[in-house]
Amino acid sequence: MKKESVISTVFLFIVLAVAIIMGLTVISDAFERLYEPNLSPVVFTLVVLIVGFVFNIVFMEISHIVGAKAGKCKVVSVNCYFLCLKRKKEGWKFCIDDFDGLTGETKIIKTEKSKLNAYVWMPIVFYAAELATCIVLYSMGQTAPSGSAMKWLAIAALLWIILSSILFVYDFIPFKLDTMNDGYRLSLLTKPDNAKALVDYMDYQGRLAIEDESATIEFNETLTDFTVELNLIAVEHALLKRDYDKALEMLLKMKNPELKIDAFLKKRIVALEMFVYLMTKPLDEVKKFYDEQVNDGDRKYISNEASVESLRAYALIAGLIDDSSFEVQYALSKREKAFKKVNKADLEEEKKLFDEVIGKIQEKHPDWKK
Repeated sequence: MKKESVISTVFLFIVLAVAIIMGLTVISDAFERLYEPNLSPVVFTLVVLIVGFVFNIVFMEISHIVGAKAGKCKVVSVNCYFLCLKRKKEGWKFCIDDFDGLTGETKIIKTEKSKLNAYVWMPIVFYAAELATCIVLYSMGQTAPSGSAMKWLAIAALLWIILSSILFVYDFIPFKLDTMNDGYRLSLLTKPDNAKALVDYMDYQGRLAIEDESATIEFNETLTDFTVELNLIAVEHALLKRDYDKALEMLLKMKNPELKIDAFLKKRIVALEMFVYLMTKPLDEVKKFYDEQVNDGDRKYISNEASVESLRAYALIAGLIDDSSFEVQYALSKREKAFKKVNKADLEEEKKLFDEVIGKIQEKHPDWKK
């Protein structure tokens, strides 16, 4: 399991534990002190949580929009839990689309004066305003006379504080999770090299969202976990153009043994390097490289990881080195699922490249099924 997946899972259990504890203590106590018997507490709680969740989804993206505008960025897409508005040539259009975040995502493209600080910090300002409002409403409900609607409003405010705080804490955990959050963005902004790369990455994602053909990632010579991850996108783009020499040149620059990067990224580099060698070099030379430089951990990653980049290498290793028809078929059985994770702009070329992988295997084994 990836490190970010572990962190996300741990956080999920912590949130569930906190929610249960708060429900059994703080919320239960509030109902005992403020409850007015003219409405079901269960129905009331569910309504408040649903409305609060929807409100906070929208509120978060509004804060990103305001932050993007303050940072001189151009907003091109706003996604609130799959409900998306995209900027097209003919204007804003509604669609259903995926997002990279807990509850939504606002995508931007950069201008000459773009800075991301406001984009990342603005949710804190909005949350502080929301929290202050809820505290005032809760305080007012404490002293309201019996039978007053303020009693219910106080409980609603308390529920709202807990819900918004959980979402806020998730958004500002300073680690990379399964989804991109503001805490991780903020940690990247503290380092100049990562800060520039983050602007470039968000610009790239924004241009992909509006199907801008200029969407690209340039190779970054300063190597950190984040820039290496972006460099691997640049490698993939070179592969899709069949520029194997350029792809290999970039991979070798990132293969410095003294470079301290995440072990998962190192395995991705090896998988891509194996793919380039299998597509371009004599088989005897590739076998020697595979036996001497690809360790058991790298081999396990290539065979288990269900991404397009690893499946291509796995299929070629199975077909050209191990001569295993079964493993080739296994790799091919997972490709459609892997294609679903590919950017729409790259999907057609990714499928063509995978077809070339199959063709290379069939050159050696013409009797195998396609």
